Amino acid sequence: MPQAGKIRWFLWSVVGLTVLAAAVRFPTLGLQSYRHDEAVTAGRILGGGLGGAMHSVWAGESTPPLYYALAWFWSQLFGVHEFGLRSLSALFGTATVPFACLVGRELLGRRTGIALGALVAVNPLLIWYSQDARAYALVVLLTSAAFWFFLRARRGGEARDLAGWAICSALALASHYFAFFPLAIEAVWLLASVRPRRRAGWAVGGVAAAGLALAPIVLHQAGGKNNSWIVSFRLSKRLHDAVLAFLAGETGALKHALVPALLLAAAVALLLWRGGRRERRAAGVALAIGGGAIAVALLFAAAGKDYILARNLIVALVPLLAVAAVGVGMSRAGRLGIALAAALTAYWLAFAVYVDVSPVLQREDWRSAAAAIGAPSAHSRAILAFEQGDEPLSFYLPGRQVRAEWKRWRLGPVPVAEVDVVSGRPPPRRHRALPPIFRQVEVKTLGRMTLVRYRAPRPVALRWPQLAHNFTGYSNNAVLLDGGSAVHQLEAISLRQARRALSRSAAAGR
Repeated sequence: MPQAGKIRWFLWSVVGLTVLAAAVRFPTLGLQSYRHDEAVTAGRILGGGLGGAMHSVWAGESTPPLYYALAWFWSQLFGVHEFGLRSLSALFGTATVPFACLVGRELLGRRTGIALGALVAVNPLLIWYSQDARAYALVVLLTSAAFWFFLRARRGGEARDLAGWAICSALALASHYFAFFPLAIEAVWLLASVRPRRRAGWAVGGVAAAGLALAPIVLHQAGGKNNSWIVSFRLSKRLHDAVLAFLAGETGALKHALVPALLLAAAVALLLWRGGRRERRAAGVALAIGGGAIAVALLFAAAGKDYILARNLIVALVPLLAVAAVGVGMSRAGRLGIALAAALTAYWLAFAVYVDVSPVLQREDWRSAAAAIGAPSAHSRAILAFEQGDEPLSFYLPGRQVRAEWKRWRLGPVPVAEVDVVSGRPPPRRHRALPPIFRQVEVKTLGRMTLVRYRAPRPVALRWPQLAHNFTGYSNNAVLLDGGSAVHQLEAISLRQARRALSRSAAAGR
C-alpha cells in the first residue's frame, strides 16, 4: 500500500474507533443512577455558584479543582442530571482514543496505534469512568496526551513537544494527584535524555511550579482525612480489586476477568516470542511508565501515604494496555496478533453491552430507591442506608433531608413514625433494638438493593442505638431524617450543643 494510502487508512481507523468509543459511552449515560461521589459532585459541589463550588472542593474534597471548575460551567449548559453532567466525562473518554492511537503509533507504528486505540475504546474500566461525574476520565485524557508528547520529546527534543508535555502534565496534576506518578517518571526520563538539558529543565520546572501552586490545596485537603477510610481495607485486597477492575471494570468478578487476562497474557507472550529489539524497547518504555507509576505509588503507600485504589491507579492503564498493543500490533505478530486484538476488543465490547443489561454489574440504584421511598408524610421518618447512600438519596429524594449523627442524637431521643431501611440483598433480619410497635409493611427489591419499610401508628422516641447499629447488614450506616418535627428537633439539639460549647469556651477564656 502506498504511503498516502497507509496514512488515510490510519486516519479513518482513528475516526472509526473514536465513533465506537462514543457509541459505547454516550447512549447509556443516564441508565444508572449516581453513586455516592457523583452525587457529591452534582448535589453538594455544583449546587451553587462557582465560588461556592471551589470552596466545597477546598473544604470537603480530596482531589484538585480543575474538573469541578469545568463541570460547573458544563452544568450551566446541560444541568446536573445524569446524562447532562456525565456527558462531560464521556467527551473526555472519547477524546482519549485518538491520543491512544497516536501513542501507539509513536511507540512502534500505525498497527500498534490502531490496536491501542481499539483497546482503550472498549476497556470496561475506561468506559465506567467515562460515565462517571468525577475527574477520572479527564486525568486519563491528560496523562495520555502527556505520554504522547513525552514520546515525541524523548525522540526529538523539540521545544513544541516539551511545551505540549508541560501543559498537559500541569493540567493533569490539577485534575488528580495520582497523575504525579507517571509524570514524575517522564520528567526524570526527559531530564536524562533530552539535549540540550535546559530545554527539558524548563518544561519540568514549569510542571513543578504548577505542582507547587497546588500545594496549599493538597495540604488543606490532607488535613481533612477524606481518604482515611482507604487503609481500613487490606492493601493486598485493594491490589487484587485493581487488577480485576483493569480487566473487567469496577463491578466485574474473577469469572469476567479470565478471558481478557488470558488474551493479554497471550499478547505479551507473542511479544516475547516474535518481538525484536525495537518492539521490546517500545514495550519497555510503556511498561516503565505504567508499571513504574504503580511501583512509585506503592512506595508512597509503604511510607504511610497509602491511597491505592483501582480508580486512582487508572493513570497507569493506558501505558499498560500499550504493552499488549505492541505485542499484537507489531508486524511480526501477523494474523495471530490481529486475531488476539480482535478477540479482546470483541470480548470487552460484548461485556460493555452485558453490563448495560445486568443490574448486578451496575451502580447501586439509588434513584429507584428514592422513588420507592417517596415523599415524606406529615410524620417524622428515618431513612437508614449503608454509608455510601446518604448523598445519592439526598440528591434524589424530594423535600429536605438532614443527615443524623450520633453526636447530635445522643443528647436526646428523636420521635420517628417510619423507618425505611435500604440494604443489600438479601436483606438482613430485623434489628432487635427496634421497638415491636414498628410493623414491617413493605419489602421491595431494587436491583442490588432491598427496601424494607417499618411503620408505627404514632411517632416513637428512638435512641441512636435503636436505629443505627448494623441494621443494613453493614458496619457503617447513614441515617437521614425528613418529614414531621424530627428534623427541627435534631437541629434544636445541635443548636443547644453549639451554645453549650460556646459557653464552655467563654468560661474557659475568663
